[in-house]
Amino acid sequence: MTVNGKQRLAIIGGGPGGLAAARVFSQSLSNFEIEIFVKDHDIGGVWHYPEQGRDTRVMYDHLETNISKELMQFSGFPFDASVPLYPSRIHIWKYLKRYYETFIANQDSITVHLSTEVTYLEKKGSKWEITSKNEQRTTTSDFDFVIVGSGHYSVPRLPSNITGIDQWFDHKSASHSKDFKNCEFARDKVVIVVGNGSSGQDIANQLTTVAKKVYNSIRKPADNQPQAKLIEIISPINDADWKSHSVTLADGQVIKNVDYIVFATGYYYSFPFLDPSIRSDVLGEGVTDDGCSSVNLRSLWEHMIYVKDPTLAFALTPQLVIPFPLAELQAAITVEVFCKTLAIPAEFDPSVCGAHNFPKGKDLEHYAELQGLLDSIPHRTGHFEPVKWDGRLTELRNSSYTDKEERNVLLTEHAQILNKQNLPYFLPAPHI
Repeated sequence: MTVNGKQRLAIIGGGPGGLAAARVFSQSLSNFEIEIFVKDHDIGGVWHYPEQGRDTRVMYDHLETNISKELMQFSGFPFDASVPLYPSRIHIWKYLKRYYETFIANQDSITVHLSTEVTYLEKKGSKWEITSKNEQRTTTSDFDFVIVGSGHYSVPRLPSNITGIDQWFDHKSASHSKDFKNCEFARDKVVIVVGNGSSGQDIANQLTTVAKKVYNSIRKPADNQPQAKLIEIISPINDADWKSHSVTLADGQVIKNVDYIVFATGYYYSFPFLDPSIRSDVLGEGVTDDGCSSVNLRSLWEHMIYVKDPTLAFALTPQLVIPFPLAELQAAITVEVFCKTLAIPAEFDPSVCGAHNFPKGKDLEHYAELQGLLDSIPHRTGHFEPVKWDGRLTELRNSSYTDKEERNVLLTEHAQILNKQNLPYFLPAPHI
């Protein structure tokens, strides 16, 4: 309902996307009452990695970002000078916590529901109805607008074409990178890491410090993949025989005496709380019973606005982007769409799948496009100014790929030193 002439906005998720939306809307509009629904018992999304309950978390102990703090920071909100160029996971969580305390925690217009899971979202008449639950009760509330910022790192994506792999999972000898916490389980073991994205490379490198042998099963080398002496690159796995502890590769090679297989193979998009008709629109073909899909999303203009009802938006669905500043930029656009100062083009085809993984360097074009949309509005409703990708930031982004390659080389050399010292992996100074 609309209370005292104020519009009601629900934000689902307390990670970077949800927090950015809360800041931007509260600073842009005085007539909005905002409620944030956070499934976890604290804010931060995937970056919240408490001492207790880590087994269900996506993070792992010794993780650092693959994006520099200069690129990653929100608008007008720099990291502390003491934070290293590539922050560790704890640096990021503390940064998000400080962002929350600065812009959100004490705002009269914002209510935060911690330990509260949204179980259903549907449109009833002119309002969005959200059903949520916590330990005490189940509640139903009406809203004028909804932003979904629930992230896309909850449901692991696993290959379905490896013969015999189920037995490995049954015997807890195969796992997804979501379950990786540190390298200790692999001491003196033979491990295959499947996938060579950022997590796959990082996990394989960490395992080399204690494992007997580390293989990395990949389709093709990544652009920034360092040549690690302690990692042997192999082709994709076709068959995995649990009884003999061997796997057969696509090129016919057989790897014997394998103890563990770790799949760093990404995640499904998952919106299990969405009304099925909306979920089908957004996820397209291949939707599972759990409301997941590995394909690109549909029906989202500029990767965020639901075209069939532009009072619903999604935060941070794209991947291979600079997430924190993008989240604020998306929120600034969403303000204008919700307030009808910016309209979705009539020619937009909702059936076309959006490419949510930007090729190298293409994310800059997307940021420029969104900024251009903001700049084209004669009289903006909101007055929040997101990060502008000027020449300096553009140069930093373009050089970030090479910078990260150099960082990966240093981390590889660091792991080799730890291997010789028979020490498990930890981040090099100044991260310790």
